[in-house]
Amino acid sequence: MTKRELLRTAARWAVPTVVLVQVVLVWAGVIGAGRAVVVALLLEMLLAGVVVTEIALARRAFRDSRGRGADRQEALRRALSAVLPTPVAKVTAVEFGLFRALWLRMRRKPDVPEGHEALRYGSDIKPLMWVLALLVPLELLVVELIVPWTAVRVVLLVLSVYGAVWLFGFVAALTVHPHTVGGGEIVLRFAHFARVAVPLGLVESVRVDRRSGHRRTVEVEGGVLAVSVGGSTAVSVRLREPYPVAPAPGRPVQEVREVRFAADDPRGAVGVLTAGPAAGRAVPGPSSGRDPEQGGKA
Repeated sequence: MTKRELLRTAARWAVPTVVLVQVVLVWAGVIGAGRAVVVALLLEMLLAGVVVTEIALARRAFRDSRGRGADRQEALRRALSAVLPTPVAKVTAVEFGLFRALWLRMRRKPDVPEGHEALRYGSDIKPLMWVLALLVPLELLVVELIVPWTAVRVVLLVLSVYGAVWLFGFVAALTVHPHTVGGGEIVLRFAHFARVAVPLGLVESVRVDRRSGHRRTVEVEGGVLAVSVGGSTAVSVRLREPYPVAPAPGRPVQEVREVRFAADDPRGAVGVLTAGPAAGRAVPGPSSGRDPEQGGKA
Protein backbone atom coordinates (compact mmCIF):
# COMPACT_ATOMS: atom_id res chain seq x y z
CA MET A 1 0.00 0.00 0.00
CA THR A 2 1.40 3.39 -1.00
CA LYS A 3 1.60 6.35 1.36
CA ARG A 4 -1.27 8.10 -0.46
CA GLU A 5 -3.50 5.02 -0.17
CA LEU A 6 -2.60 4.70 3.51
CA LEU A 7 -3.54 8.35 4.16
CA ARG A 8 -6.82 7.95 2.26
CA THR A 9 -7.70 4.84 4.27
CA ALA A 10 -6.89 6.65 7.54
CA ALA A 11 -9.05 9.60 6.49
CA ARG A 12 -11.99 7.33 5.78
CA TRP A 13 -11.88 5.88 9.29
CA ALA A 14 -10.97 9.09 11.12
CA VAL A 15 -14.39 10.64 11.73
CA PRO A 16 -16.31 7.47 12.73
CA THR A 17 -13.41 6.36 14.96
CA VAL A 18 -13.26 9.70 16.78
CA VAL A 19 -17.01 9.74 17.38
CA LEU A 20 -16.98 6.15 18.65
CA VAL A 21 -14.05 6.80 21.01
CA GLN A 22 -15.78 9.85 22.46
CA VAL A 23 -19.02 7.97 23.06
CA VAL A 24 -17.14 5.13 24.81
CA LEU A 25 -15.14 7.53 26.99
CA VAL A 26 -18.23 9.45 28.07
CA TRP A 27 -20.23 6.27 28.68
CA ALA A 28 -17.38 4.80 30.78
CA GLY A 29 -17.10 7.99 32.81
CA VAL A 30 -13.49 8.61 31.79
CA ILE A 31 -14.30 12.13 30.62
CA GLY A 32 -17.31 14.33 31.27
CA ALA A 33 -19.76 15.44 28.68
CA GLY A 34 -18.49 19.03 28.77
CA ARG A 35 -14.87 18.02 28.17
CA ALA A 36 -15.98 15.64 25.43
CA VAL A 37 -17.67 18.56 23.65
CA VAL A 38 -14.46 20.62 23.81
CA VAL A 39 -12.40 17.69 22.50
CA ALA A 40 -14.94 17.13 19.76
CA LEU A 41 -14.78 20.78 18.65
CA LEU A 42 -10.99 20.69 18.49
CA LEU A 43 -10.97 17.46 16.55
CA GLU A 44 -13.66 18.72 14.18
CA MET A 45 -11.52 21.77 13.43
CA LEU A 46 -8.54 19.53 12.68
CA LEU A 47 -10.66 17.28 10.50
CA ALA A 48 -12.43 20.09 8.65
CA GLY A 49 -9.86 20.07 5.88
CA VAL A 50 -10.18 16.29 5.53
CA VAL A 51 -13.97 16.53 5.34
CA VAL A 52 -13.86 19.21 2.62
CA THR A 53 -11.39 17.12 0.66
CA GLU A 54 -13.54 14.00 1.00
CA ILE A 55 -16.64 15.85 -0.19
CA ALA A 56 -14.75 16.99 -3.27
CA LEU A 57 -13.55 13.43 -3.89
CA ALA A 58 -17.09 12.08 -3.53
CA ARG A 59 -18.51 14.61 -5.99
CA ARG A 60 -15.76 13.83 -8.48
CA ALA A 61 -16.30 10.07 -8.14
CA PHE A 62 -20.06 10.52 -8.62
CA ARG A 63 -19.64 12.66 -11.75
CA ASP A 64 -17.02 10.30 -13.21
CA SER A 65 -19.25 7.26 -12.62
CA ARG A 66 -22.27 8.94 -14.22
CA GLY A 67 -20.08 9.99 -17.14
CA ARG A 68 -19.07 6.35 -17.69
CA GLY A 69 -22.72 5.31 -17.86
CA ALA A 70 -23.32 4.10 -14.29
CA ASP A 71 -26.82 4.55 -12.90
CA ARG A 72 -27.41 6.78 -9.87
CA GLN A 73 -27.26 3.93 -7.36
CA GLU A 74 -23.92 2.63 -8.65
CA ALA A 75 -22.53 6.16 -8.90
CA LEU A 76 -23.58 6.82 -5.31
CA ARG A 77 -21.92 3.61 -4.14
CA ARG A 78 -18.66 4.56 -5.84
CA ALA A 79 -18.81 8.09 -4.46
CA LEU A 80 -19.30 6.80 -0.91
CA SER A 81 -16.53 4.23 -1.39
CA ALA A 82 -14.18 7.09 -2.20
CA VAL A 83 -14.70 8.71 1.22
CA LEU A 84 -15.85 5.94 3.56
CA PRO A 85 -14.60 2.49 4.55
CA THR A 86 -15.96 -0.06 2.07
CA PRO A 87 -18.36 -1.82 4.50
CA VAL A 88 -19.77 1.52 5.69
CA ALA A 89 -20.10 2.77 2.12
CA LYS A 90 -22.05 -0.33 1.06
CA VAL A 91 -24.49 -0.10 3.97
CA THR A 92 -24.97 3.64 3.49
CA ALA A 93 -25.62 3.23 -0.24
CA VAL A 94 -28.23 0.56 0.46
CA GLU A 95 -30.03 2.80 2.96
CA PHE A 96 -29.98 5.78 0.60
CA GLY A 97 -31.33 3.51 -2.12
CA LEU A 98 -34.27 2.43 0.03
CA PHE A 99 -35.32 5.99 0.84
CA ARG A 100 -34.88 7.02 -2.79
CA ALA A 101 -37.10 4.10 -3.85
CA LEU A 102 -39.80 5.23 -1.41
CA TRP A 103 -39.60 8.76 -2.79
CA LEU A 104 -39.87 7.53 -6.41
CA ARG A 105 -42.75 5.23 -5.50
CA MET A 106 -44.70 8.03 -3.82
CA ARG A 107 -44.20 10.12 -6.96
CA ARG A 108 -45.16 7.14 -9.17
CA LYS A 109 -41.94 7.65 -11.08
CA PRO A 110 -40.16 4.35 -11.84
CA ASP A 111 -36.46 4.34 -12.63
CA VAL A 112 -36.95 3.54 -16.32
CA PRO A 113 -35.19 5.63 -19.00
CA GLU A 114 -37.42 7.27 -21.57
CA GLY A 115 -38.17 4.98 -24.50
CA HIS A 116 -37.20 1.79 -22.63
CA GLU A 117 -39.52 -1.13 -21.92
CA ALA A 118 -39.96 -2.24 -18.30
CA LEU A 119 -40.12 -5.92 -17.36
CA ARG A 120 -41.64 -6.33 -13.90
CA TYR A 121 -40.62 -8.96 -11.35
CA GLY A 122 -40.98 -9.74 -7.66
CA SER A 123 -44.75 -10.30 -7.46
CA ASP A 124 -44.14 -13.67 -5.76
CA ILE A 125 -42.39 -12.18 -2.73
CA LYS A 126 -44.14 -8.81 -2.37
CA PRO A 127 -47.15 -10.26 -0.46
CA LEU A 128 -44.81 -11.74 2.16
CA MET A 129 -43.04 -8.38 2.54
CA TRP A 130 -46.38 -6.60 3.03
CA VAL A 131 -47.46 -9.13 5.65
CA LEU A 132 -44.21 -8.67 7.58
CA ALA A 133 -44.56 -4.87 7.45
CA LEU A 134 -48.19 -4.94 8.55
CA LEU A 135 -47.32 -7.14 11.54
CA VAL A 136 -45.29 -4.28 13.04
CA PRO A 137 -48.27 -2.77 14.98
CA LEU A 138 -48.88 -6.17 16.59
CA GLU A 139 -45.20 -6.41 17.45
CA LEU A 140 -45.29 -2.96 19.07
CA LEU A 141 -48.34 -3.92 21.14
CA VAL A 142 -46.64 -7.09 22.39
CA VAL A 143 -43.50 -5.14 23.33
CA GLU A 144 -45.59 -2.54 25.17
CA LEU A 145 -47.34 -5.27 27.18
CA ILE A 146 -44.47 -7.57 28.11
CA VAL A 147 -41.36 -5.33 28.36
CA PRO A 148 -41.29 -3.44 31.68
CA TRP A 149 -38.27 -1.20 31.01
CA THR A 150 -39.01 2.13 29.33
CA ALA A 151 -35.58 2.50 27.74
CA VAL A 152 -35.76 -0.99 26.21
CA ARG A 153 -39.28 -0.32 24.93
CA VAL A 154 -38.10 2.90 23.25
CA VAL A 155 -35.18 1.10 21.58
CA LEU A 156 -37.44 -1.71 20.37
CA LEU A 157 -39.97 0.84 19.14
CA VAL A 158 -37.34 2.61 17.06
CA LEU A 159 -36.02 -0.68 15.66
CA SER A 160 -39.51 -1.92 14.80
CA VAL A 161 -40.51 1.30 13.05
CA TYR A 162 -37.24 1.37 11.12
CA GLY A 163 -37.71 -2.29 10.18
CA ALA A 164 -41.15 -1.46 8.80
CA VAL A 165 -39.75 1.47 6.81
CA TRP A 166 -37.00 -0.83 5.47
CA LEU A 167 -39.58 -3.40 4.32
CA PHE A 168 -41.71 -0.71 2.65
CA GLY A 169 -38.57 0.62 0.99
CA PHE A 170 -37.62 -2.86 -0.23
CA VAL A 171 -41.06 -3.41 -1.78
CA ALA A 172 -40.85 0.04 -3.36
CA ALA A 173 -37.38 -0.73 -4.73
CA LEU A 174 -38.66 -3.92 -6.41
CA THR A 175 -41.36 -1.82 -8.07
CA VAL A 176 -39.40 1.25 -9.19
CA HIS A 177 -36.31 -0.69 -10.39
CA PRO A 178 -37.66 -3.18 -12.96
CA HIS A 179 -35.60 -4.87 -15.65
CA THR A 180 -35.40 -2.60 -18.70
CA VAL A 181 -34.98 -3.19 -22.43
CA GLY A 182 -33.72 -0.40 -24.65
CA GLY A 183 -30.68 1.54 -25.73
CA GLY A 184 -29.24 -1.62 -27.25
CA GLU A 185 -29.16 -3.62 -24.03
CA ILE A 186 -31.22 -5.50 -21.50
CA VAL A 187 -30.57 -4.35 -17.94
CA LEU A 188 -31.40 -6.94 -15.29
CA ARG A 189 -31.89 -5.70 -11.74
CA PHE A 190 -32.87 -6.82 -8.29
CA ALA A 191 -34.21 -3.68 -6.59
CA HIS A 192 -31.20 -1.38 -6.21
CA PHE A 193 -28.94 -4.16 -4.91
CA ALA A 194 -27.87 -5.64 -8.26
CA ARG A 195 -27.60 -4.51 -11.88
CA VAL A 196 -26.26 -6.47 -14.86
CA ALA A 197 -26.42 -5.29 -18.49
CA VAL A 198 -26.20 -7.51 -21.58
CA PRO A 199 -26.14 -6.23 -25.21
CA LEU A 200 -29.29 -7.04 -27.17
CA GLY A 201 -27.18 -7.57 -30.26
CA LEU A 202 -25.84 -10.81 -28.74
CA VAL A 203 -29.29 -12.31 -28.13
CA GLU A 204 -29.82 -15.44 -30.21
CA SER A 205 -33.06 -16.84 -28.79
CA VAL A 206 -35.48 -16.24 -25.94
CA ARG A 207 -37.89 -18.65 -24.28
CA VAL A 208 -40.01 -19.16 -21.21
CA ASP A 209 -38.05 -21.51 -18.96
CA ARG A 210 -38.93 -21.69 -15.29
CA ARG A 211 -36.07 -22.74 -13.02
CA SER A 212 -35.63 -22.77 -9.25
CA GLY A 213 -32.96 -23.54 -6.70
CA HIS A 214 -30.61 -20.63 -7.41
CA ARG A 215 -28.52 -20.02 -4.32
CA ARG A 216 -27.79 -16.32 -4.91
CA THR A 217 -29.83 -13.49 -6.34
CA VAL A 218 -27.13 -12.95 -8.97
CA GLU A 219 -24.91 -15.90 -9.77
CA VAL A 220 -22.85 -17.31 -12.62
CA GLU A 221 -22.52 -21.07 -12.84
CA GLY A 222 -21.55 -23.19 -15.83
CA GLY A 223 -21.64 -20.23 -18.18
CA VAL A 224 -25.18 -19.28 -17.09
CA LEU A 225 -25.97 -15.92 -15.50
CA ALA A 226 -29.07 -16.07 -13.27
CA VAL A 227 -30.80 -13.02 -11.78
CA SER A 228 -33.41 -14.67 -9.59
CA VAL A 229 -36.15 -13.68 -7.17
CA GLY A 230 -36.71 -16.11 -4.34
CA GLY A 231 -34.27 -18.49 -6.03
CA SER A 232 -36.39 -18.73 -9.20
CA THR A 233 -36.13 -17.51 -12.80
CA ALA A 234 -38.70 -17.63 -15.60
CA VAL A 235 -37.04 -16.51 -18.86
CA SER A 236 -33.96 -17.88 -20.61
CA VAL A 237 -31.92 -15.86 -23.13
CA ARG A 238 -29.31 -17.61 -25.26
CA LEU A 239 -26.38 -15.53 -26.54
CA ARG A 240 -24.59 -15.92 -29.87
CA GLU A 241 -21.18 -15.76 -28.23
CA PRO A 242 -19.74 -15.61 -24.72
CA TYR A 243 -20.12 -12.27 -22.98
CA PRO A 244 -18.09 -11.18 -19.90
CA VAL A 245 -20.09 -10.04 -16.87
CA ALA A 246 -19.31 -9.32 -13.22
CA PRO A 247 -22.08 -10.76 -10.98
CA ALA A 248 -21.45 -7.97 -8.45
CA PRO A 249 -18.97 -5.12 -7.89
CA GLY A 250 -15.66 -6.56 -6.77
CA ARG A 251 -16.42 -10.09 -7.95
CA PRO A 252 -14.42 -11.58 -10.85
CA VAL A 253 -15.63 -11.20 -14.43
CA GLN A 254 -16.92 -14.43 -15.98
CA GLU A 255 -18.08 -15.31 -19.49
CA VAL A 256 -21.69 -16.42 -19.98
CA ARG A 257 -23.58 -17.97 -22.89
CA GLU A 258 -27.03 -17.91 -21.33
CA VAL A 259 -28.93 -15.44 -19.16
CA ARG A 260 -31.89 -16.35 -16.96
CA PHE A 261 -34.03 -13.87 -15.08
CA ALA A 262 -37.26 -13.60 -13.10
CA ALA A 263 -40.30 -11.91 -14.64
CA ASP A 264 -43.91 -11.48 -13.55
CA ASP A 265 -45.04 -11.97 -17.16
CA PRO A 266 -42.57 -14.37 -18.85
CA ARG A 267 -44.48 -14.51 -22.15
CA GLY A 268 -44.65 -10.72 -22.26
CA ALA A 269 -40.90 -10.53 -21.62
CA VAL A 270 -40.26 -12.93 -24.50
CA GLY A 271 -42.44 -10.74 -26.71
CA VAL A 272 -40.52 -7.59 -25.79
CA LEU A 273 -37.14 -9.23 -26.38
CA THR A 274 -38.11 -10.68 -29.76
CA ALA A 275 -40.00 -7.68 -31.15
CA GLY A 276 -38.48 -4.98 -33.34
CA PRO A 277 -34.95 -4.24 -34.57
CA ALA A 278 -33.72 -3.36 -31.08
CA ALA A 279 -34.02 -7.02 -30.13
CA GLY A 280 -30.88 -7.81 -32.09
CA ARG A 281 -32.67 -10.25 -34.45
CA ALA A 282 -33.50 -12.54 -31.51
CA VAL A 283 -35.91 -15.37 -32.19
CA PRO A 284 -38.06 -17.33 -29.75
CA GLY A 285 -36.57 -20.60 -28.60
CA PRO A 286 -38.47 -23.82 -27.91
CA SER A 287 -40.42 -23.88 -24.69
CA SER A 288 -38.83 -25.74 -21.80
CA GLY A 289 -40.36 -29.00 -20.66
CA ARG A 290 -40.76 -27.39 -17.23
CA ASP A 291 -43.37 -24.91 -18.49
CA PRO A 292 -46.09 -25.18 -21.13
CA GLU A 293 -45.92 -21.49 -22.05
CA GLN A 294 -44.16 -20.51 -25.24
CA GLY A 295 -43.21 -17.21 -26.81
CA GLY A 296 -44.69 -16.30 -30.20
CA LYS A 297 -42.76 -15.42 -33.29
CA ALA A 298 -41.07 -12.04 -33.57
